[in-house]
Amino acid sequence: SIYIDTMGYSFTMPLFKYCGGCLTGAYVHYPTISTDMLDQVKSKRSSYNNRGFIARSPIVSGLKLRYYKIFAWLYGMCGRVADTVMVNSSWTEEHIKALWGRSGEAGGVAEGCVKVFPPCDTSHLQHIARDEDAAGGQMRILSLGQFRPEKDHVLQIKAMFELRQILSEED
Repeated sequence: SIYIDTMGYSFTMPLFKYCGGCLTGAYVHYPTISTDMLDQVKSKRSSYNNRGFIARSPIVSGLKLRYYKIFAWLYGMCGRVADTVMVNSSWTEEHIKALWGRSGEAGGVAEGCVKVFPPCDTSHLQHIARDEDAAGGQMRILSLGQFRPEKDHVLQIKAMFELRQILSEED
């Protein structure tokens, strides 16, 4: 009766909606294709989804961009059939709105998407005492994230190096 896709494969939704007669919903953690991916290929930038030899070739870039546009169009057409769409972040929300046409401007939540952050109980962190002397006066920076090429962890390391170059040891 109800089909909810939690993997980001919008291509399955028309099958369940039109052939199975189901109400359909999606909880998208990460879109299968994003507008960022389209922009990187369009601008011929070498990146995690656009190797250097592709970025340097106008013909191959053009073919890849055409493929991405067709893929994004199909992804969007299939995603539009969802009766309800939930996303887990502002970043994903913007991409789904753009690709699936879920702007919400036609009258509310049913046309748009709802941001539902994953549950994460942080109440125990409120009871941790802040003892700056215990850390020896040192500041610690902790970065949490998935290890995915587009997260660009190397850039974070470079940014911390640059920060250390401009700050004095006391700072």
